[in-house]
Amino acid sequence: MPRFVSPGRGFIFLYALAYSGMFVSFMPFVMVLLPLKAAQAGGEHAVQLLSAGALGGAAVASITNILFGALSDRTRLRHGTRRPWVTVGLGVLCAAYGVLLVSADPVSLLLAVFCIQIGINMMFAPIAAVMADEIPDDQKGVVAGLTGIAHPIGAMSAVLVTLPGLGSDLTRYALLCLLFIALTAPFLLLAREGAALPAPPPAPQRELRRFDFILAWTSRILFQVAGNGLSTYGFYYFLSVLDREDISKTSVEANPIVATMTASTIIAVLLTVLAGRFSDRMMRRKPFLAAGAVGMAAGLAVMAFARSWGMAAAGHALALSGLSVFLAIHSAIAMQLLPNPEHRGRDLGVLNLTNTLPAMVAPLLALALAPEKTGYMIWLLILAGGTLAGGAVSLCIRTQD
Repeated sequence: MPRFVSPGRGFIFLYALAYSGMFVSFMPFVMVLLPLKAAQAGGEHAVQLLSAGALGGAAVASITNILFGALSDRTRLRHGTRRPWVTVGLGVLCAAYGVLLVSADPVSLLLAVFCIQIGINMMFAPIAAVMADEIPDDQKGVVAGLTGIAHPIGAMSAVLVTLPGLGSDLTRYALLCLLFIALTAPFLLLAREGAALPAPPPAPQRELRRFDFILAWTSRILFQVAGNGLSTYGFYYFLSVLDREDISKTSVEANPIVATMTASTIIAVLLTVLAGRFSDRMMRRKPFLAAGAVGMAAGLAVMAFARSWGMAAAGHALALSGLSVFLAIHSAIAMQLLPNPEHRGRDLGVLNLTNTLPAMVAPLLALALAPEKTGYMIWLLILAGGTLAGGAVSLCIRTQD
């Protein structure tokens, strides 16, 4: 019989592993696999096909995250757990990666993207809600910072599946599936959700929280347009810095770019863990939001004017650090603003629209500006402006300092 671990350090460790598994499940897809497949299936129209996949995938993710968040709310109320949805999602996602493996034309590629988004959100919506259920408010900052390890682990898994000499694409895809299953399974088998649902706050406080939740939603969506653009088009940005015209790169050629992105992510997560810990100790989160917004905007500006690999990499590291710090601290604030404990999964699904809707805006912006032809300067500077606007709105939240 499995040994169950009550909430505490053991629970947090298992949760951080499972959260990392969620990032492993999609970051190699976003960073490398989808751009490579788009290049192979789309040829000279690779950026357009990638944008179409990002747009359609974001639409599917927007709907499914709210749906599976609401369904996990019901499971939590009736059975005290959200884990069944995560288990089913693992199976769906593995099958979806099989569809991606055999896709060879735009139609089959888009079908694979939609299936992968369904599997990811079937897992991610319940996992995100567990943090709101189980972690006290005075620990949410540090736990949000600790879950920042998910980003570098996800990025390093992208490096792993692109290593030269690893074998066929089937081997690489199978390894990826084994990785996110291995990280998620310990939580499913050993952890136990047990926190009682608190009573809803009084009506005046609920109304104030709802208004602040709207402000948090608005600030995050502005910020995530830049974040999504950075993750979706970072691969092609670095190719432009290298002055490579042929974007039909093999996994081996892609590896140095992914390694650079991973180095940026490691720096980002160290700063995020520190920011989360200090925000809990100080019980003040807004200064860290401001620092994250300014840092990301500055990094994007450096990337816009970079003329060398070193400058581009430094700007990327600064931008990613600002993004990571802002989103971690923002998540801690947002979970404290949820108005009704019985609908946390659904409400976090609504908050997740700030991840999926920007995934539709960034491709439209990329298509309008055609950065592969005009360069990335204007595009990156527009993203930097949106970042500063999102940071300014977040500072207007009244119920959190």
